[in-house]
Amino acid sequence: MRLLFVFIALVGCVVSQLPSFKQEFIYEDELKCSICRIVADEISFRFESVNPKSKIETGSAGITPDGTYKQKKIPYLLSDTHITEILDQVCDNSWHYVQMGYDPITNLPLIQRMNSLRGEPVNLDGSKINIQDQEVTPDKIKRACFSFVEKYEDEIVGEFVKLVQSKSFVEKRKSPLKKATKRLCNDKDFCSPDFIKKIQKNKTEL
Repeated sequence: MRLLFVFIALVGCVVSQLPSFKQEFIYEDELKCSICRIVADEISFRFESVNPKSKIETGSAGITPDGTYKQKKIPYLLSDTHITEILDQVCDNSWHYVQMGYDPITNLPLIQRMNSLRGEPVNLDGSKINIQDQEVTPDKIKRACFSFVEKYEDEIVGEFVKLVQSKSFVEKRKSPLKKATKRLCNDKDFCSPDFIKKIQKNKTEL
């Protein structure tokens, strides 16, 4: 009988935690589109900061027509070292972002960078609100960012590798941000109006 009471108590404890688990999933879902755009912006800026014609030696060597060995070189921005470094650090910049209230149309949290990556003016009218009083804290943004990058890493890398090899980037130095945001974020279900409606419905059921 004593074991039965212990079992019931444990079940009750687990059940009591279910709403918080559900809230955790919902906040990651409702941030997914915003996080995607943040990741696209941060990675685009990292690539923009590197000369696309800079080379780095690889671990392998090729044989020239005269029989000598010559170290192979590849663009630094496409090297495993550079791409791994970007993915490892992109979410560390999450502390630059804060929730600036809610979108008047979707009622989802508005996430904004406190200082611009490219020097554009930043409107921080809502920054007088204590950050920790907001529903979405920088810590939550960071966790959601890591979760997003881990889930979509292959797609993110594949898309940027294509974009930074394009003529518009290599020769014209045109930022890959617009195309990256469209392909990785805006064209995806998690940025669609139907997905947003689903999130809104789930929040009202909590």
